[in-house]
Amino acid sequence: MRKADSLRRWLTAFLPELATHADRLQIYIEGGQIMTRKSATLSFVYGYTLKALFTDFAGDSDRLMVPVLAWIEKEQPSLLMSSDSQPFSFEAELLDGDLSDVELSIDLTETVLVIPRADGSGYDVTHPEEPNYDQFAGVTASFLQGFGNVELLVQTDDPDAVLNPTVPPAA
Repeated sequence: MRKADSLRRWLTAFLPELATHADRLQIYIEGGQIMTRKSATLSFVYGYTLKALFTDFAGDSDRLMVPVLAWIEKEQPSLLMSSDSQPFSFEAELLDGDLSDVELSIDLTETVLVIPRADGSGYDVTHPEEPNYDQFAGVTASFLQGFGNVELLVQTDDPDAVLNPTVPPAA
């Protein structure tokens, strides 16, 4: 399941403290299932709840939520189109000072295409990219930098982010 690793890489790029304290982010899968129907292929869909636990998280929660929403827009855009307008849930435990433990729960799916080879020698397995729904047509916001009003909330130098730079809104 590639999305768990994708989320770890994404958050590490946007939250520099995770690069130096990788142990503060624990990612695990809960309630996994395989969804499929009898067909000409063995293709299937993973369905699971991804849990991401941030321990000793310091600062504004927006620094966490903005990159997670950007990741969802890229990796599971259908969550931004759901009728309940709730792409994920979270729980937080407030600790001493400005520290907290925050756990996110994101219901994800991953399609796996399993196509038999013409020569009968096995199968080719691929994980297609998520469809681009253009949820925010006409909006040119980027998550290379994310702003809350005019305060810079998140930023990354990750070359894999492949996102457009943004300009903070006028105060």
